[in-house]
Amino acid sequence: MDEFLNNQTIVFLIVILSIALLLLLIFVFFRIGSLRKRLDESYQENLTINSELKRYETMYKNALSSYNKLNIKYDELHKNRESIRKLAYTDHLTELPNRIAFIEMLDNIMLTLRSDEIISIMDIDLDNFKNINDTLGHSYGDELLIDVTHRIKQVLDENDYLARIGGDEFVILTQNLKDTVDYEDKIKKVRNVFTFPFELSSKEYFVTVSIGVAFAPEDGKTAQTLIKNVNSAMYVAKANGKNTYAYFEQTFNQMLTDKIELQSELRKAIEKGEFVLYYQAQMDLMDKKIQGFEALIRWQHPSKGLLYPNDFIYLAEESGLIVPIGQWVLKTACLQLKEWTEMGYDDISIAINMSARQFKDKDFVQMVYSTIEETGIDPNRIELEITESVALEDLDYTVSTIKELKNIGVRFSLDDFGTGYSSMSYLKRLPVSNLKIDKSFLDTVMDDTSDQKIIQAIITLARSLDLHVIAEGVEREDQEKFLQDSNCNMAQGFLYSKPLPKEKAVEFLNSINL
Repeated sequence: MDEFLNNQTIVFLIVILSIALLLLLIFVFFRIGSLRKRLDESYQENLTINSELKRYETMYKNALSSYNKLNIKYDELHKNRESIRKLAYTDHLTELPNRIAFIEMLDNIMLTLRSDEIISIMDIDLDNFKNINDTLGHSYGDELLIDVTHRIKQVLDENDYLARIGGDEFVILTQNLKDTVDYEDKIKKVRNVFTFPFELSSKEYFVTVSIGVAFAPEDGKTAQTLIKNVNSAMYVAKANGKNTYAYFEQTFNQMLTDKIELQSELRKAIEKGEFVLYYQAQMDLMDKKIQGFEALIRWQHPSKGLLYPNDFIYLAEESGLIVPIGQWVLKTACLQLKEWTEMGYDDISIAINMSARQFKDKDFVQMVYSTIEETGIDPNRIELEITESVALEDLDYTVSTIKELKNIGVRFSLDDFGTGYSSMSYLKRLPVSNLKIDKSFLDTVMDDTSDQKIIQAIITLARSLDLHVIAEGVEREDQEKFLQDSNCNMAQGFLYSKPLPKEKAVEFLNSINL
């Protein structure tokens, strides 16, 4: 019985344990299910979070990319803005500030200019720059402008602001100027850089400048007034023969107005027949006979009276009217020569001045040919005069042009010899027939032994090159005696005759060459 009870107890315990184990298994199963569910939910949540993270990462990357693109675009716009500003304010050829930049700079300075402060403007304009472009081409003209820029920069200091405000026009704006008297040194430095030749196309060219100067506030209290006034000064320098400088004066603006009016009248002068030629005799110093005449233009202005070349030739050159005017002079002089020939004076020559613009004109040689053919005169009795500066602007062109006309008998004289860059190196190349000694040497020759030596040296040089020498501006007998003793060939001046109208020239010719 006890054994049976023990077995029941054991069975009961086993059942209890089995039930307990089953319950435990059920609990564990449900717990595992719950955990699995939570894990699944967590996993799905993680997947969602990861997906959101990836989406936000993508959005961030896109936003960053857009930001970078915007930055790049901003940088490009900034660079473009700077480039546009540079284009607007910089001369592309010389890389100097241009007219817009200069005016803006001057405007700012004038707005803050103190009463005790002085500034200056130097307006520098290249003389006859158009001839370089016309004969060599614009590429060489550009090369010259770049060389000019480099040279001017060499004489600037920390107070100077250099700009190119026109095709061949530069300005130097100077601040903190102590004394206007000292400014003369700056002008000399600028002019000095143009005393040396420029090398273009493997050849040397001499370039001169006309300079106008104005000071503020003395010559203008606004930028506009100051620019107008310094420009007037520059034009006065041009009118005074170029290769010089002028300080602004209040009378200049009226002069500029008169100039514009005169230029307008000049255009109509040819049509109205207002030009006339005067003739000055060229005398043989040995036999005192007339060898020829120099034709000199005058303008019989309807209200201003008789105007001399210095009054209007510079305007004709600036406007280009010198070409038709020069053609009229050549034809009229040749017709006068023909008239004298028909009167029996078949050994008289005629000398005619050629301007730089006229000599460099592409139709110059053909124009001379046509005039000779039309008038029927002997080309051996025509003498064309060019100055040293004209001859040296393009020596190769000068030599070829002279040779071409020399082939038909036309002769050339080198005018104003001794005042420019007189040199054996170019003189031996020029196929000219005569040298003309400038009047400036004769004015002081009897008082200045240096001028005497210069004239004698010129005559000796000319003789060695088989050239004749003509002395201009002979007014006294002692000057004539000196020239005779120095073996000068010919002379002209008031000692013999002033320039005469054609009727008086014929009378003088009849009285001398009997």
